[in-house]
Amino acid sequence: MKIRTKDIYQADPDTVFDILTDPDFLKARAEAVGARNVQVIVEEKDGLVHITLQREIRSDAPSALKKFVPEWSPSVQKETWKVQPGGPYLGKASVEIDGVPVSARSRMKLTAGEHGGAMMLMETEFKSSVPLLGGKLASFAAETARETLKAEYTFTKKRIDG
Repeated sequence: MKIRTKDIYQADPDTVFDILTDPDFLKARAEAVGARNVQVIVEEKDGLVHITLQREIRSDAPSALKKFVPEWSPSVQKETWKVQPGGPYLGKASVEIDGVPVSARSRMKLTAGEHGGAMMLMETEFKSSVPLLGGKLASFAAETARETLKAEYTFTKKRIDG
């Protein structure tokens, strides 16, 4: 299952990128949307920014999926961004959730907005290898991610645009 998002900010791409790669901001945002035990590492090397975000995320899985999805799960999100002052900034991300047989892979593009400011486009694909219930697991993960991404966008937009 795939989801796509388009986030619009009033600030320019460089300002948005600086905020989206700030470890203190990333930790605060993860905690604001309900994660716990958040750790963030940001490293820049050879024109790339690598972000590792470890956290525990809460899930309210339907009863048919509770066997596969515990209430709290450790997860690791890894992002790699190509630094391109002025944009576009191109990124890839992956999320692995410990004990949950679903993977997520994203492609991201942060560029100048159509009418000024900045625009972030993201496409994420969710997959599960579990027979029979894999599609339901991927759909549940995608819907959960969609809600989390909305909350993250609201938090980020307030920080960037005021």
